[in-house]
Amino acid sequence: MLTLNINYDILQDRLITIKLPEEVNPGQHELVIILDQKTAQLTNAKKLMQFAGTIAAFQKIDGLAYQREIRSEWK
Repeated sequence: MLTLNINYDILQDRLITIKLPEEVNPGQHELVIILDQKTAQLTNAKKLMQFAGTIAAFQKIDGLAYQREIRSEWK
């Protein structure tokens, strides 16, 4: 088994082309593609964090206490 980790920018047409290394023999193979979107989510999180602390109404709320209160309802 050969594992390739490739960073690839997906374009609007969503087509990808991959040239495999010479050690891959011609013939039928099983190809598994895993899309890891953690990078995209992290980028979105950074964009959202620019607003942290900017809403005056939320500055007096303890975020951790609020989360604990909400989660206590799950029990």
